[in-house]
This record gives sequence, C-alpha cells and structure tokens, in this order.
Amino acid sequence: MKILIKQFMGKNHSWSVCGWNIATSLIKLGHDVQIFSTDGIEHLPNNLRPNLIGYIEENIPQKIYGKLPDKNPDCQISYTAMKNFPYYLNNCDKNRFGIWCYEWSGKNVLPTGFAKNYKFVDKLMPPSMHAKQVFLDSGIPEESIAIIPHGVSDEFINAKTIYKLNTNKRFKVLCNIAQPHIRKNIPGIFEAWGKAFNKKDDVVLVMKVVVKNTTTPSEVDFNYIYNSFKKKYPNHADVLIINKFIPNISDLYRACNAYFSMSFAESFLIPALEALATNKIVLVGAVGGQVDFCNENNSLLINGKNIRANPKMMYWESKSNATVFEPDINHAVEQLQFAFKNEIQLLNKFSNYFSEIRETYTWDNSVKKILSYCK
Repeated sequence: MKILIKQFMGKNHSWSVCGWNIATSLIKLGHDVQIFSTDGIEHLPNNLRPNLIGYIEENIPQKIYGKLPDKNPDCQISYTAMKNFPYYLNNCDKNRFGIWCYEWSGKNVLPTGFAKNYKFVDKLMPPSMHAKQVFLDSGIPEESIAIIPHGVSDEFINAKTIYKLNTNKRFKVLCNIAQPHIRKNIPGIFEAWGKAFNKKDDVVLVMKVVVKNTTTPSEVDFNYIYNSFKKKYPNHADVLIINKFIPNISDLYRACNAYFSMSFAESFLIPALEALATNKIVLVGAVGGQVDFCNENNSLLINGKNIRANPKMMYWESKSNATVFEPDINHAVEQLQFAFKNEIQLLNKFSNYFSEIRETYTWDNSVKKILSYCK
C-alpha cells in the first residue's frame, strides 16, 4: 500500500516524534511510505530519509525542496492541527486519517473554525478518551472518531545505553518538559520539589526543557521561574537542567528512577507512557489522557481539582469556559516522598503491569489499528 505522511517531521516536536514512529512501523510492515515534511528536516531520523520525497520549512510554504507528493496514494496520515486537514490530507479521496488532540475541556473549546474540518478526513484519530471527549463536546459526531493510542517503539524499549548525568545523587526524578508551555505547570513542579526535599536528601530533579531567551504567549520564562524557586527554597534539593537535543531519549529514562508531571492539561502524555515502558515509577495527575494507561496498579496518581484555564495557556484562541486539572501540591509532595522511600516495593508491585504496557502500547499496534479503517 502506498501511504503518504505529510506533517511536521523535521523538528524535535511531539507531532514529529509520532510521525517518525508511525512511518517506521509502516515501513516495517512492508508499505511504500512517502514522507513530505512541513517543518524542514533538521531532526528527521536517518532511517526515514530514503522515504523523504520533499519538504518545506515551517512558515515558508512557497519554497519546496524535492517534489510535492504524488496524487492518489492508497492512504494518507497526518498528525497536524485540524485547520490543516483540508491541505495536508487532500491527495486522495479515501483512507484519509487525521491525528490530533486538544488539551482543554469544556463545550466548544476548540479554536473557532477547527471542528468543521473533521469533514475532510475519513476518521479523526485522537489518542485517548480525554481527547475524544473534547471533540465530542465540540459537536464532532462520534462515528467520525476512532481512538488510536500512541505507542512506544521496540528500539526505545530494547536499547541498553544510558545517558550520563552530571550528578552523584541516587534517586533521579525526570521531568521531560520539552517546550516550556504554561499548561505544563513548571511552577507547580518546583513548588512540590521545594517542599518535598532539601539538599541533604539523596535526590535530584532532572529537568529536560527547552530554555529560551524569548517566549510565545503560551510559554513561560523558565529562567525566571527557576530563579524564583531558588530564592524561595535556598535549601532545595539538587536540580539538573538539560537543554539540548538527545537523539535517543530513552537513554535519559534509563538514567532516572522516576518520572514526574504536574501538568494542568494533557491529552495523552507520551513521557508517562515512555517511563512506564522503561520500568520507572510514574507520578502524574489523576485526570487527563494519561489515565487511559496510568492507574493505581502501575503509577502514583496525584489528586487535585478542576479549575478555569488560564486564557494565556491556550493555543490559537482562549475560551472563557475552558477547564483544566490542577494537581494538588501537598499531595504531590506526599507522593514524591513516598516514591523515594519505597522505590523497591513500588517497582515490585508495578512490574507485571510494566510488561503489560510494553505489550499493549506499541507503535506497531497503533499502526495496525489505523490501517484497520482502510477501505
């Protein structure tokens, strides 16, 4: 089957990572995969470059490198914002699959004009129950939606290399933040860390985050937040900042003992799945896309409450009725301390469920589910 993937494929972006893994699985299954990247090719993996037919740089669509995609592929797949569906999924008239999710809850919270674009795909494929509900609440018919969970690759699971961390601390807690978006609640992470531990504790917070000199409206100034944290908690436990691209991100998970998120809004949370797949203790909010696979049998869930979303955290357009989940700081502190003190017991308790995650949430399984909708 000839399959076209047209979307972000060139940058270190969550949509790109999903695209890379979908393409790799499709190739492994023997399909003829054509890739057209809409954000350059800087980080496009080497194994996918033979399948690249062309690309444009982000926000410069008029200059095409290589060639445009062929007409009439057997199937098209694109992980992209719904507003792009008419343009990225227009090379055939069937088997057009759009993958996307929006993190905020509430009636009609999708940006104005987005929802109607479901008509340009044969299936809209959110990755979780939470993501599906957002689409339903914006009036998209249920029969147009199919949940396709994200996955973890065999290469991710089977690799043995470990990222060298510049620390002697024993218990390493990873926060894989990537872009410093408001919704990821970086202040909440630091507040919980400052209350949970001090410099005498044998722990370190490993922050994988893009540190920028300037920010967009939906981002925070990481350095300002970090400096404020250090002033408020001068006796804080160690923090290690990693601000560079890591080609094999699974190396970083293997270097750590736990994964921690205080995010306000997540429609899947791939880092939590990656942490479970690499046998790590996961501490995440009790509401969001992550609870499709994070539960009391394999994770430490953090209680909290639903609140109005900060308008600045929303992408494209703010909505006054949008809500998010605010993890409770004090409960996060308790869960962090519990994980540190009971690591071995927790790993023994969760071990069977880790294996189940690795068997169920694979990119190969995700791709097979996508292709099951082909006609």
